[in-house]
Amino acid sequence: MLPPVHKLSTFKLFLTISFLFCALVGTAMGQAGVSSAADSRTRYLSEMGVIPASREVAVEEIINYRRHQIGLPKAGEAVALDVRWGNDQVSLAGREAVLQVGFSTQLANDRQELRPLNLALVIDKSGSMADADKISRVKEALLTLVSKLRETDTLSIVVFDSEAQVLLPARSLGDKEYVKQLIRSIQPGSATNLHAGLMLGYREALKNYRKDVTNRVILLTDGIANQGVTEPSRIAQDSLGFNDRGIDLSTIGVGLDLNKDLLRQLAKSGRGLFHFVADAQDIDKVFLKEVQSLVSPVASEPNVEIEFDQGLELAQLYGYEPTVRRNSVSIKLDNMNSGLTQVIMMCFRVRPGASYRSRIPVNVRFTYYDLEQKRQVVKMETAYLTVREGSAGDMLIDGEVAKNYTIALLAQAIHDMAVAVEGGRLQDAEKLLTSAIAKTYQRYPNLEDEDITRTLMVAQKYQEVIRKQNQQRGR
Repeated sequence: MLPPVHKLSTFKLFLTISFLFCALVGTAMGQAGVSSAADSRTRYLSEMGVIPASREVAVEEIINYRRHQIGLPKAGEAVALDVRWGNDQVSLAGREAVLQVGFSTQLANDRQELRPLNLALVIDKSGSMADADKISRVKEALLTLVSKLRETDTLSIVVFDSEAQVLLPARSLGDKEYVKQLIRSIQPGSATNLHAGLMLGYREALKNYRKDVTNRVILLTDGIANQGVTEPSRIAQDSLGFNDRGIDLSTIGVGLDLNKDLLRQLAKSGRGLFHFVADAQDIDKVFLKEVQSLVSPVASEPNVEIEFDQGLELAQLYGYEPTVRRNSVSIKLDNMNSGLTQVIMMCFRVRPGASYRSRIPVNVRFTYYDLEQKRQVVKMETAYLTVREGSAGDMLIDGEVAKNYTIALLAQAIHDMAVAVEGGRLQDAEKLLTSAIAKTYQRYPNLEDEDITRTLMVAQKYQEVIRKQNQQRGR
């Protein structure tokens, strides 16, 4: 049997949370503006020797945890589109080519440039929040969050345990010290009535709803609903009703005992992000760097369609939930926030019969609604792949594409490993990880890149767990 998911020890939980305040004043290494739960969660579980469920391993979130080297939008643009090959030449002998489709948004230099904000904080203060003094650490984070807001922003605070209570009715922030005193007064209580807290937070946000502002609820919880309405489908349905009225939602999970599927579903329906807080770096990302992206969406309903010539076939798309047809792929992306960089990684294979020196086109059509200019935007770009006679060299001569593709291979291997474990195929699971790890070292024999190393270490820890299981089975 694989190791079960244990309760987190007080000491380990303290280490997880204890960096909260000091991390808030540091510099985030991670990406802003995208969900980080899959990366944080898989890394967290690998430290404990616990194999994740395959549905937890969102490959695209692991790829996009880091900040990518993508040019910023031009003046008047909300989102920049960047399409490039790892190598725009391919031979019939090698046949494979890697395509990267990238996006970026501007990071506001002045907070006054951000859209007006109507924010409701919904904070879990159930009894488990007292473990390892979590509630104190969370309060410190909230104090820093409040200091980042503008006095003209609208803020409300709801706390919940077995019941929900409005700690701060919706109002212009104004006197920050008064709000901070309220936050300091929060004390842990009893059970977890997540539904009551979330619904009350939505109602507070609805009091000051305006179409021209960012209307958002941020839910922070460390547990599973066990009081009041506990059925996940009912919670999701009631939450969606407020989303349909224009109130967005982001969710933040802390610790092991979470309904991760529910938190991800709530954030997805709420046009927001789902984060999992595992360590100081994640805390820094969510509570400091993520503030601007949480409160400043720039593009809604982004959709990308990638059409490729019949001379190509799609070998692999890493992550996402695509609609795949014979010669095209379409992906509905999450709403895009300020300070985002994001990539889609794809591997193509040249079909037999392609002629030498032919230029094979891949057309990318990207659409989104510009929230600032209040208009639909369409961007199009074509990337050509030239088929060469003889060798075309390394298929990853672009260093940025090579790095992202390497992380994608590792992330996909972790996901496929989890699928294999769920099917009882432990030997296959070990082979998947071993192959991806070997390819990483083959490309980077003297690995010094922190981002690749981060994902590689997770894969290696899972490899060791499964290797031990296979050795025990062989006895």
